[in-house]
Amino acid sequence: MDINDFSFDALLECDVFARYESIETRCAMNSLFEYIEKNVSDVKTVNMIHGALSDCRSYIFNDAFKQGFCFAVKTIKFMLKI
Repeated sequence: MDINDFSFDALLECDVFARYESIETRCAMNSLFEYIEKNVSDVKTVNMIHGALSDCRSYIFNDAFKQGFCFAVKTIKFMLKI
């Protein structure tokens, strides 16, 4: 991967980076899944909601990673100017 022309997708797919999910996030998602299962009677609908939430969870993780990566790069650039 060229340093001047990199892709966030390539970084996200790289197995060097481990995905991090806090305990709070995992508990919140599990609580949401449980709530949906208890309050939605149609199994097909529950499965569709679970799939949509899992996709949303991945997009949120990817955006958080990109934001953190950009912040780290900007911080390093700022510190090198000092």
